[in-house]
Amino acid sequence: MLMEEPCFDFLRTKETLGYQVYPTFRNTSGVLGFSVTVETQATKFSTEFVEAKIEEFLQKFGKRLSSLTEEAFSTQVTSLIKLKECEDAHLGEEVERNWFEVVTQQYVFNRLNKEIEALKVFAKEELVSWFLEHRDNSRKLSVHVVGFGREENDPPDQSTDDPPTASVYGEVSELTFLPVLTAALQEATLITDIRGFTASLPLYPYHKILD
Repeated sequence: MLMEEPCFDFLRTKETLGYQVYPTFRNTSGVLGFSVTVETQATKFSTEFVEAKIEEFLQKFGKRLSSLTEEAFSTQVTSLIKLKECEDAHLGEEVERNWFEVVTQQYVFNRLNKEIEALKVFAKEELVSWFLEHRDNSRKLSVHVVGFGREENDPPDQSTDDPPTASVYGEVSELTFLPVLTAALQEATLITDIRGFTASLPLYPYHKILD
C-alpha cells in the first residue's frame, strides 16, 4: 500500500507511461520479491525508456521512505491493519484465500491474524533498512515484451518460416529476441535461451509450513 500510490502517481500520472501501472509483492516458490509492471504503447515509449523511469521511481521512493515521519508511517500501518481485519465480502473470497494455502502447501489459514500481529510491532527503521539493503544487493530480472503489427507502426511481417506449432493452450506465439540498444542496459545479461537460463539456476526447496 505504501508503494502503490507513489508508483502510480510518478509512472502513470506524471510520466504518463501507460494506464496499467502497479507494484506487486511476489512469492515464487518461497522466494520473496516484488515487481513493478508498466504496460505502455510501443508507438510512444521504448521499453528501455520505461526501464529507466522505473529505476528513477525506485530511487525516489527510497529517498521518500527514508524521510517518512513516524506519524505517516503509523498511519500507513494502521490503514493496512484495518484492511486485513475486514471480513470477506463473499464466500468466494474466503474460499480463494484458504485454497491458496492448500495449493501452496503452506496451510497458514490464520495468516491474516499473524500478519496483523507482526504489523503491530513493525518499526519504520526495519522497513527503511530492508528496502535500501535489497535495492543495493538484490538481483533483478527485467522482462521487456514488445508487440508487433500495424498497431505498433511495424511493416507487414515478411517471414516465410513455418507457423508456430500449437499446444494444449492454443497457438504458440513465436518470440523474437531484440538487441539491447541503450547504454544503461549494456551491462545486463541478455537472456535469449529461456530454458537454458532457468536450467542453470539453483533450485530452491519448496517452502512448506509443517507446524
